[in-house]
Amino acid sequence: MRILIVTPYLPFPGADGGGTVMFNFIKNVSARHEVVCLSFARQQDLSHLAHLKPYCVEVITIPFPGGAGVSTLGKVLSLARRVLHNLLSFATLTPVVVRKCRSRAMGEEIRRAIGWHNPDVVHICFPQMAHYVEACAGVPAVMDTLDVALVGVFRRAMSSRRIWTKAYYLMQWLFWVRYESRWFPRFGKVLTVTRQDAAAVHMVMPDLDVYAEAIAVDIVPHSASVRDTTCKIGFLASFGHQPNVDAALYFAESILPLVRSQMPAAEFIVAGKNPPSLLLNAKDQGVTCLGFVEDVPNFYGSVDVVVAPIRYGGGIKIKVLEAMACGKAVVTTSVGAEGIAEAGEGAFLVADDPAAFAEAVVALLSDKERRATLGEQAWQVIERRFSWKRVCDDLDKIYQALGTGTK
Repeated sequence: MRILIVTPYLPFPGADGGGTVMFNFIKNVSARHEVVCLSFARQQDLSHLAHLKPYCVEVITIPFPGGAGVSTLGKVLSLARRVLHNLLSFATLTPVVVRKCRSRAMGEEIRRAIGWHNPDVVHICFPQMAHYVEACAGVPAVMDTLDVALVGVFRRAMSSRRIWTKAYYLMQWLFWVRYESRWFPRFGKVLTVTRQDAAAVHMVMPDLDVYAEAIAVDIVPHSASVRDTTCKIGFLASFGHQPNVDAALYFAESILPLVRSQMPAAEFIVAGKNPPSLLLNAKDQGVTCLGFVEDVPNFYGSVDVVVAPIRYGGGIKIKVLEAMACGKAVVTTSVGAEGIAEAGEGAFLVADDPAAFAEAVVALLSDKERRATLGEQAWQVIERRFSWKRVCDDLDKIYQALGTGTK
């Protein structure tokens, strides 16, 4: 079959959690179907096109609307656009992220790609792109949420301490409910990555045709080796995603001091481009920022314990899946663990307050055998539940049903 995949930013390995998942999704689907990828892209991302082209009949890029510049003028214009997007968001009752992704050129390019490639199915990634189903000209479409916005934004509102921040995100949540309720029913199938996300969508849209657990991760060949040192705590994330910024600062400010009070040599090793300045300036507090790392398995192999202290957000946490796929012992929160492992599988440790989180980290750093056991169990969960073969087998059935007009 021919599949047109539409994304809000360019998929390539190491981009961030979502970008990496989209890339691996395209790589695996292309082994079974002809794929055309149509994506917004910033100028600095175009150098990564070489990763994607071998898997696609064509890769089409559209400049991201109002792409940010690096000059002083560019930064001023970027700030002005942010203010304008927020004003338009409240004026039109539309989520601000959706406002940022509105582009006449994207709609026109979808129509052109459909006319030229005649796809059997259009696969649209991320909720902020849902309105482009209007450009699909009758071709059946799949909405791949990856991160159900009405879940993540609500949690962001509830976790906010300042009343005006809480009010802002509650309003954005209401806009998301309105937006998703309008556009999601126009898709033949809506994909979510967890059953919890599927349940949340069904609460708002009970008649929606939803497929849950549409997520997989590349599985690293298993190695039983565990580092002898016991001081490096790893966190890898994209800091363009606010829940990751919050998680890193939460660990550095509230948890790491408790760990270092028991293990003074403990280091918090942070990987990912554009980390917040508070982390960059915390070298004396045991924080080291590596910036962007291209080799994810190598990074995880260089640390002893991986943490994912995520406090809000929807979807599934790719960073947790990747660490587990590398056979690492992970400490995360209930939000970070959501949708990954069943109770009793022993795939990671879960703690939701600073003291308990610190104790879990110290316990693992102090016990090499326990780290090895947890890493082995984590790898087995990934192999059993998060293979691309399972996801692609299910997608084949979904595409076939939509392409032939059956359910």
